Amino acid sequence: MNIAIEAKNISKQYHIGRVNTQTLGLQQRALAGLAAPFKRIGGLLSGRATAAADLDQVFWALRDVSFNINEGEVVGIIGGNGAGKSTLLKVLSRITEPSSGTAMIKGRVGSLLEVGTGFHPELTGRENVYLNGSILGMSKNEVQKKFDEIVDFSEVEKFIDTPVKHYSSGMRVRLAFSVAAHVLPDVLIVDEVLSVGDVSFRKKCMDKMHEVGRQGSTVLVVSHNAQAITNMCQRAIWLEKGQINADGPVEKILASYLSQGMGLSGQRIWEASDAPGGTLARLRSISIKRENGEVTDSIDVRERFCIETEVDVLECGNGLVINHWFINSDGVNAFSSVDPENPTWKQQAWLPGRYLLKTWVPGNYLQVDTYTLDNILWAWEPRQQLQCHARDSVCFHVIESMESTSARSGWLGNLPGVVRPRLEWEMVHIGDDSIAKTSA
Repeated sequence: MNIAIEAKNISKQYHIGRVNTQTLGLQQRALAGLAAPFKRIGGLLSGRATAAADLDQVFWALRDVSFNINEGEVVGIIGGNGAGKSTLLKVLSRITEPSSGTAMIKGRVGSLLEVGTGFHPELTGRENVYLNGSILGMSKNEVQKKFDEIVDFSEVEKFIDTPVKHYSSGMRVRLAFSVAAHVLPDVLIVDEVLSVGDVSFRKKCMDKMHEVGRQGSTVLVVSHNAQAITNMCQRAIWLEKGQINADGPVEKILASYLSQGMGLSGQRIWEASDAPGGTLARLRSISIKRENGEVTDSIDVRERFCIETEVDVLECGNGLVINHWFINSDGVNAFSSVDPENPTWKQQAWLPGRYLLKTWVPGNYLQVDTYTLDNILWAWEPRQQLQCHARDSVCFHVIESMESTSARSGWLGNLPGVVRPRLEWEMVHIGDDSIAKTSA
C-alpha cells in the first residue's frame, strides 16, 4: 500500500497566559507599549515570535505525534476536548506550522475544519464556491463542471447569489462541506463541524464520505459521535494530552476510549456496606459476560451475551422483581426487560439467601452504540416496595466490523434506530405476467 499521509514527530507549542509587566512602573509600561510593535517586527524578521516568548506559560497542543495512513484508508481521530485533534488537522492541512516535526500528504487535499473556512462574507455563495474551490486546488473549469452538483448537494440554491454574511451557520457549513467533498480530493480532512447541520444533512455528509472512501480517497475525520466513527472508519487514532494514546482497529480503540471517558466497566461489585437496596433485598453485583463466561465491556453486534445479576434476599415472605433498563449514548431508554418466568408472577416468595439471575440478550439485536445499564429492584408481593434504582451500574459497547454478517450485511450507509434486529426476509419470484398486468 502507498502512504497518503506521513506524520513524523509532530509537535506544536503555544505560549499562553499574559505578558508579565506587574513589576514595571507606569513609565516603563508605557515605553513597553510603544516599543511592542517594533519588537514584534524585529522578531518576525529574525524568525522569532518575540511577543509570544514573553508570555508566562508554555502549552504543548501536540507532542511527538507520528503515524502513517495508507491510500484509501478511512481513519477516525478521537479524544476529549483539548486532546489536540483539531490542532493536528490544522497542521496536516497546512493552516498552521508545527513547532517541530514534519507532515507529508500525497495528492490534492480537501479540508473542512471550521464553518465556512475560506469564505469571504461580502461575496455571494456562487463567488465563494469558485474562491473556495480555487483554495482547495480546483481550476475554474473543474469548478464549473461540478458547480450544479455542489449547489444541489448543499441545498442552498435559492440563496446562491446572496452574500454569505447573510447565511446561517448551517447554510455556510452545507456549502463549505459540499465544495470540500466535490473537489475530487486524494485526501479529505473533516473536523467536527458536521454537528452544525441538521440530521438529514449530517446523513448526507456521512454517505458522501463513504462514497469518497469507496472511490479510493483517504479520509481523516474527527467526531465525538461514536456510532459515526464506528460506521465510517476501519481504524482510529486516540489522542490524549497531545500524544497518541492508542492506534488500531476502530472497535478496540473506541471501546477503550469510551470506557475510560465514562469511568465505568463491564462489571460492578458492591460490598455489603454500600450495596444498593432496602431492608428486604439488595444488589451485590452486575456483570456483562460473553457466552464463555468472560467479563467484557465490548460486544460484537452479532454476539449473544449475558447480564449476570447477584441479589441478596434479606427477609422472607416477599416476591422480588428486577428490571434492566438499557440506556444508549443519547440518554434514551432503548428498552427494558423483566423476567417473565420470575416466581413472583406465580405469587411465590423468595427465600433468604443469594441469587444469581442471568439475562440473555440475542445477537443482531442492539444498535451499534454505547450503553449503560440501570437496575431497578422491587419487592412486588405482598405489596410494592422499591428497594433501589441503581443508575449507570455498568457500561458496554456494541461494536461492528464492516466485514460482519450482521443486519448491516455489507451496507455502508447509516442504519438509524434505537435497536437494529436482523429480521427474516423472503423474496419470491411471482412471474413476469404480474408485472405486465400491473403496468397495464
